[in-house]
Amino acid sequence: MLPPERRLERVQQLIEERKYFTLHAGRQTGKTTSLMWLERHLNDSGRWRAVWVDLETAREQPDPAAALSTVLENIDSALCLEHPELARPDANEIKAALGNPATALLDYLRCLCRLDDRPLVLLFDEADGLVGPAMVSFLTQLRHGYIARSRTPFPSSVVLVGQRQVRDYALRQEDRRTLTWLGTTSPFNITAETTTLRPFTEAEVGELVGQHTAATGQRFAPEATARIYALGQGHPWLTNALADRSCAATLRIAGRR
Repeated sequence: MLPPERRLERVQQLIEERKYFTLHAGRQTGKTTSLMWLERHLNDSGRWRAVWVDLETAREQPDPAAALSTVLENIDSALCLEHPELARPDANEIKAALGNPATALLDYLRCLCRLDDRPLVLLFDEADGLVGPAMVSFLTQLRHGYIARSRTPFPSSVVLVGQRQVRDYALRQEDRRTLTWLGTTSPFNITAETTTLRPFTEAEVGELVGQHTAATGQRFAPEATARIYALGQGHPWLTNALADRSCAATLRIAGRR
């Protein structure tokens, strides 16, 4: 495994700058692994209160009331797991916030930030799974909180993570009309601050197979490493799969001998 911080340098800079932004990358590129490392890294620094929140269970729920109820439940569960000592909104406060789905996330996060001195960093994984009115409400509430955060406590940085850029989140034409503000006045600085996870370089592919050699004694010829990179172009899952196939093929050949 390569050190995750190599691929997250720009992400860490944006968090230091207290930005709201998107991190997008394709399937099996190490997004979740990177986020979980980033959460630990930020928390261990003692400067941030970082929370990785998986929004998978809220996907494809267009109803804002249902989707935001799931979102708040997932945030609360993540806080309980990662920061059990932290004071957070109780069940009654969450229920009260959900009484108005249009402000539920806004109210919850403001309440949460008032209870802690550390700046909060939210890492929303699978954020592009939200759809329709639920997505519109989710983004709009984050926007309102961002605009007013100099007067009212709100998260220091929010990272929306998925396979798509935020401008591609809303698919219906009526949703796109609702989200016209995303193009120019977005708090996420989408035009300038959309970032991604880069693929592995050829040298890093060589480093990875070198780790395998050190652990097992099985060597990769330079030509094999170059071929793995040429075929996979540094995509993490493909790199692993191609190297694994190479190992298996070598073992089969050795067995026939």
